[in-house]
Amino acid sequence: MTTAPPGLTSGLAERAVHAARAHRAADPDGFRRRHDNPDRWNRWARRARVARTIAAALQVGVDGVLVTDDPHRQYRTRTGPVPGDLITVTDPVTGRAWRFIPDFTTPGDGWLLLDRCPDCENEVPVTRVATLADLGEYLDPDGDSPIADEARDESIHQPGCAFGLPTLGG
Repeated sequence: MTTAPPGLTSGLAERAVHAARAHRAADPDGFRRRHDNPDRWNRWARRARVARTIAAALQVGVDGVLVTDDPHRQYRTRTGPVPGDLITVTDPVTGRAWRFIPDFTTPGDGWLLLDRCPDCENEVPVTRVATLADLGEYLDPDGDSPIADEARDESIHQPGCAFGLPTLGG
């Protein structure tokens, strides 16, 4: 069995091993402990669903999508905070990685694209994406993609960044 990334002629076993290695490399602890308890398994299964959904929306193979713990964001749950989802979609042609976080205005159906702030260079959620066309609108120099309100949150920018705005009550 080869260890090269799966191509058009790869069999199920080769693709499965490649997927396991990719997940193990991206999130060693999360992958190893996914069967530890029902909560971890539920998170793993939910993230698999997220990967399938965004892969379909962006018209890429699900094997090019990894959903891992977001080191900067947490979700509040009934049992306490859990790590947020950081979604990485890798273009199979160029190898470029695109990063997304969930868009809570459209749970399960939309995401916020992370990109560099044009002023301070911090990674910030710049625009909402629900389809390949939304991503294209953001990338098209002639496009008119609105900047997400979340991109203006002063707390995610460097001090003095002109792009960030103070939050209400903050």
